[in-house]
Amino acid sequence: MTALYIVLIVLAVIMLLLLVPADCVIDFSYNNDENRGNIIVKYLFLKFKIFPADKKVKETENEIEEKEEPSAKKNNTAGLIQLVKVVYTELKEDILRVTGHFFKRTIRIKELNISAKFGTGDPMYTGIAAGGANAAVYNAVSFVDRHMTLDKWNVSLDADFDNACFAAGVYMKIRTRILFAIKLGMMVAVLLLKIQRINRRMNKNG
Repeated sequence: MTALYIVLIVLAVIMLLLLVPADCVIDFSYNNDENRGNIIVKYLFLKFKIFPADKKVKETENEIEEKEEPSAKKNNTAGLIQLVKVVYTELKEDILRVTGHFFKRTIRIKELNISAKFGTGDPMYTGIAAGGANAAVYNAVSFVDRHMTLDKWNVSLDADFDNACFAAGVYMKIRTRILFAIKLGMMVAVLLLKIQRINRRMNKNG
């Protein structure tokens, strides 16, 4: 019985860890109090900085790109474009199923803040820009709200009709759970296996 209790406790702890929410905070700003560009993942007491990436990693990637020959890059690009076309044609429903599950079930946006202050120096052109910006941003937020779970959002677009200026910022907090991410990972793995089969078939047929 002791062993059974231990197993049940371990399973309960694992399930609890899988259900603990994980947050991804995206924070970008331009010409505000300070220019920021951060993507941070938080889980329990752990924190991982995804962006900006480590300089050593960037340098290594640049060295690899420099070693590649231009002809190889062209061939890879042409082959990749052809593969994308075939994959989309044959696996369109699978791709839509995975993307739909990702946006509707896997993640939810806990908070979305968009702010901007802009001006062209000319009141007429500033008014035109303000109308276009408001239409684009509010339509985008409405689209996200319809197709995803959006808990809290705020949009602040200020037009300066006297001065030429531009400043903007985006703050987004995305939440998921490890259990949901695992399920999505399994769906993606199945999709990748199908893509791999298509790639092998194309290589075999030349």
